Amino acid sequence: MEKTTLYSPTEKIYPPGKCIKKASKNKLTQKPLNFPENASQIPFPPTVQATFIDSETLQVRAVFLVSNNTALNNDKLDFMIYQNWYVDLDGKRQLQFFITYDIDDAVSKDFDVYEISFKAEKEPYGEDAFKNVNIIQTFLWDVDPETSRGTETAVRHG
Repeated sequence: MEKTTLYSPTEKIYPPGKCIKKASKNKLTQKPLNFPENASQIPFPPTVQATFIDSETLQVRAVFLVSNNTALNNDKLDFMIYQNWYVDLDGKRQLQFFITYDIDDAVSKDFDVYEISFKAEKEPYGEDAFKNVNIIQTFLWDVDPETSRGTETAVRHG
């Protein structure tokens, strides 16, 4: 009989889908935003806008808060964008995006504001990939196994 080993709570967990972009840091604030009553390490949900530029280009822009617990976080803070296609219960293709990062988990009261902009990839579906996409899901995902947060966004037609 083989012994089953559970994952350690310190192992990194990456989201489903394909990494489509290493995003550059675009910090929007010089001074962190303060939420003095915050008592949770769960991140705030991102604010997301998704727009069809044309029938073949889906532009996504997200603004989100990341704890600035230590100076080390800002030096090593990198964002990666993962895109995941899935089929919903009605048989329609849907899109999820995961903005990943890796920082120490701790309750924080100070947060830096970041912005990321990227274009969705049509692969593996080709030209009709976005035909029935009306809503996307976007998650802020710390690759440690404890924290992530998401939101649904209606897609605008340009």
